[in-house]
Amino acid sequence: MDQPTRVLLVEDDEDDFVPMKEMLSISGQGVYDLEWVETYQTAKDALSTRNHDICLLDYRLGAQDGLDLLREIRKKSDQPPVIMLTGQNDYDVDMEAMRIGASDYLVKGRIDPADLERSIRYAIAHGRLQEQIRESSALISLGTMAAGMANEINNPLTVVVGYSELLLQEDIPEAYKQRIQVISSEAQRAGKIITNLMRFAKKSDITKKYVELKPVLLRALELKSLDFKVNNIIWVDEFSPDLPMTLADEQQLLQVFINILTNAEQACQGLNGGGTLTIRALCLQDKIRISFNDDGPGIPQENLKKIFEPFFTTKEVGKGTGLGLSICHGIIRQHDGEMWAESELGTGSTIYVELPVLGQRVEESKPIEAAPQILANAIRILVVDDEPLVRDVVAHYLDQGCFIVDQAEGGEEAWRKLQSADYDCILLDLKMPGMNGQGLFKLILGSAESLANKVIFISGNSGNPDAQDFIAGTGNKVIQKPFKLEELHREVTDLVRLAAEKGGRRKASPKRVRFDGRPVFRGETGSGRLPAEVF
Repeated sequence: MDQPTRVLLVEDDEDDFVPMKEMLSISGQGVYDLEWVETYQTAKDALSTRNHDICLLDYRLGAQDGLDLLREIRKKSDQPPVIMLTGQNDYDVDMEAMRIGASDYLVKGRIDPADLERSIRYAIAHGRLQEQIRESSALISLGTMAAGMANEINNPLTVVVGYSELLLQEDIPEAYKQRIQVISSEAQRAGKIITNLMRFAKKSDITKKYVELKPVLLRALELKSLDFKVNNIIWVDEFSPDLPMTLADEQQLLQVFINILTNAEQACQGLNGGGTLTIRALCLQDKIRISFNDDGPGIPQENLKKIFEPFFTTKEVGKGTGLGLSICHGIIRQHDGEMWAESELGTGSTIYVELPVLGQRVEESKPIEAAPQILANAIRILVVDDEPLVRDVVAHYLDQGCFIVDQAEGGEEAWRKLQSADYDCILLDLKMPGMNGQGLFKLILGSAESLANKVIFISGNSGNPDAQDFIAGTGNKVIQKPFKLEELHREVTDLVRLAAEKGGRRKASPKRVRFDGRPVFRGETGSGRLPAEVF
């Protein structure tokens, strides 16, 4: 049975209340739960409960009229739509009400049950549409913000991850290695959060593979274990021994589980400075159900249905964005799963995640050798990035064994180096001052297509739509910052090995050209200003 439509009637005259009540009771289209208040203040008090689907508001309320109350209602985004009730000679009032934000107006004495029901239905539908528009606008703003800050955040995260991995190769105490691993993992997770913000705003596709959920859950608990210890949180895991696999983006699931654990931790801590979390995972026919139960204060029923909405939060200003659970909910839905919450005040809350069970495990790709032993000569790499620390950490890692690494801080310097040296691989950042990665790539493509095939883009902003379109048009690989050094090593090795298998190493330098892309003829110099289109 459908839930009744909750109606708040603000009317100071009982003679007008009674016929309104009767019309709602005889409506054949819906069931209505009517609450009647008579004054401006009692109406404000009733609206503060946020427990209504529609407000029927009389214009005449004594000293403060219905327009004053309407203005108050419209200051808050979580208030119900309003239908203004006026007299027969209140046309100006009607127009002012619509200007302020009323969904409709009805003239007393001319209302019949069908008109009333239709107006309520329209107002509620219109209110929902407006809310969707507001959410969409907020998401667009979020995507713009995330895109703008992605590169600035991912560059230092790349340095943190890179040098953490280099430290792990040193002969240091095991206790320090564990802490450094946490630093690296959390820096990578921060990069994933930036990517997911952009993905959430754009509803982008995700990369899935067959995943075992138990290791992902244990990893999330491991990353939270120090926080749990500090905040006096006891956790218990109850995992079925025969959990099947699911098709998922492992990093995104890790983000979901960590976020849920963090919310549960905060709930327990806020109640009594500690508590207990119970995490269960079991198979239910074609579904894997994971539950996260806390013994915190619980969630009020009026908030329970809102916790997955974007930007909804009960935390103090500056203590939360209201995006965490919303992003998690979106991720699970993209995995063809479901996510919901149950709660009881004074007892605690449980977040449920269900994911589909999938069939047989696919064959994993064979591990790539640590170094391209099939190549007899040293592999020469050019790293092009305006961030010195990013260049340094990449060079420090790769400049060993059969790798020789050169560096360039921008497109102009890289182009000069390409005129005089052979390279087997170019690691090219997209966003740089002066000649950016796109501009340099166009010059390379116009002078030596074989060399253009040796470019691997490295970017902290590859989720930007323009960057995505450009990279897709090139067909070249891209590595998203912050990246693991072993990932970088693998991509470079793959690229060079593939080139060797296709017929040997490239030995040709690019043709010498002006910066405007025209060939340099004998007796000419390669000087000239860079054209604007390469920036």
